[in-house]
Amino acid sequence: MWRAGLKFAYPGKEFNGSQRQPGVRTVEGEIIRGLMKIEAIDGPVSARFRVASRTDRGVSALCNVVCFDTDFSKDRLLHALNAVCDDVYFHSLAEVPESFSPRRAKERWYRYHLDATGIDILRFTECAEMFIGKHDFKRFCKPEGRSTMKTVNDIRVAQAGELIVIDLFAREFLRNMVRRTVAAMEKVGRGDATIAQVRRALEGEDSSFGLADPKGLILMDIRYDLEFTRTVTEPLLRKSREMRREALLDLFFYDSLAPGHDDNE
Repeated sequence: MWRAGLKFAYPGKEFNGSQRQPGVRTVEGEIIRGLMKIEAIDGPVSARFRVASRTDRGVSALCNVVCFDTDFSKDRLLHALNAVCDDVYFHSLAEVPESFSPRRAKERWYRYHLDATGIDILRFTECAEMFIGKHDFKRFCKPEGRSTMKTVNDIRVAQAGELIVIDLFAREFLRNMVRRTVAAMEKVGRGDATIAQVRRALEGEDSSFGLADPKGLILMDIRYDLEFTRTVTEPLLRKSREMRREALLDLFFYDSLAPGHDDNE
């Protein structure tokens, strides 16, 4: 018996979110179905099945992480899962310690793609920089009873043709935190809100700037102090090209799966 850690990708439009729910198709549900079909686990409880990050309906991932206990062959696991799972694509594997939990990551990286039409990139970037550092994000998330004090390590903004690309890095994000943060940036960039209004919201003033469309959001990577071995299969390559076209990500989508990317950088 060993504990497997797997990195996997999926298009958000194919699922009703990532977290398993009765009666609807979810990413976790599809993975559990695949694992049980190949007899890698008997069930999620006995296998201590855990997923690193929950994503909402419509949000895609290039790299989420799942771990579970199994006695399935390491050499065959990724191939077997890719053969039986629909719309979930496994590309990297690590044998992780017995105590490993994918929730306890070193850093998470999200990327949001936004139509640049009508946006003042200087105001947009100024607003983005306000969110870097430790803040109370209670006005920029769905709290769900958790502490809303979080630290954003970095936010990078770049314009590429008709798109604005926003990369956000933090050890963890609250539910809807990325989409609400980007929505505030967009309103400032379009002149529908001011930097001062966003600052007051970060200081606790009751206000909302809306929720950005989930289709623009991708979970790009989750990083740990351990190494994953990557195996990119032809089905994954084909699907990544389809997802690129659908999400208008031709310049950016494939970065984290390309040879030479360092999972521990």
